Amino acid sequence: MIQTKINYNEIFKKEINDISKLKTKPTLFLHACCGPCLTYPLSILIKYFNVTIGFFNPNIYPEEEYFKRFNELKRFVKEYTNNEVKIILNEYNYQTYLSQIKGYEKEKEGGKRCEICHRLRLELSYKYAYDHHFDYFTSVMTVSCKKPSSLLNEIGISLEKKYLPTKYLQADFKKENGQLKGIQIAKEYNLYRQNYCGCSFSLEARKEFEKLKMQILNKNS
Repeated sequence: MIQTKINYNEIFKKEINDISKLKTKPTLFLHACCGPCLTYPLSILIKYFNVTIGFFNPNIYPEEEYFKRFNELKRFVKEYTNNEVKIILNEYNYQTYLSQIKGYEKEKEGGKRCEICHRLRLELSYKYAYDHHFDYFTSVMTVSCKKPSSLLNEIGISLEKKYLPTKYLQADFKKENGQLKGIQIAKEYNLYRQNYCGCSFSLEARKEFEKLKMQILNKNS
């Protein structure tokens, strides 16, 4: 049986069209992984929602990188919104991530370990949204071409059953050149753009890639 591919971008546009007809903006808790990924989604969402941003990313390693990404995100939000959008910083605890992915340490990037990581970050931030009575919750992560939008939305939809009445806002921010638009905004604000996803495993994979690239360059020079 052939499954019909869900167009999350069309679902998103229908939802915000309905919201635009309301007299007041609903509240939205927006999970953000970094400043560059936040740029484009925030530019859309602040038109329709009273947005609060959550930096809930225990997967980021090391601690210095965690706060480097957070501080860049905070600077962008301050400059872009004139300090009108609140940011919630989750405490740094890499052990939370390690305990969740135990047994999957040797998985390749994009495999089961990453799926567990996505669910961990989404659930931590969704629970906050629920506990603090937000109308909606979503994440900026679908803006990245390296993140599976279908999986992220499936996780969000499944969590909605647990955290209603906070509604999950289905979206695919990479559509309509979303990632490119985000890169352009990031360049405009001179944002730090990291070269690895976040965890120690992706950091090591990046180091190996750079090492191999250098060997090839040296061989061909």
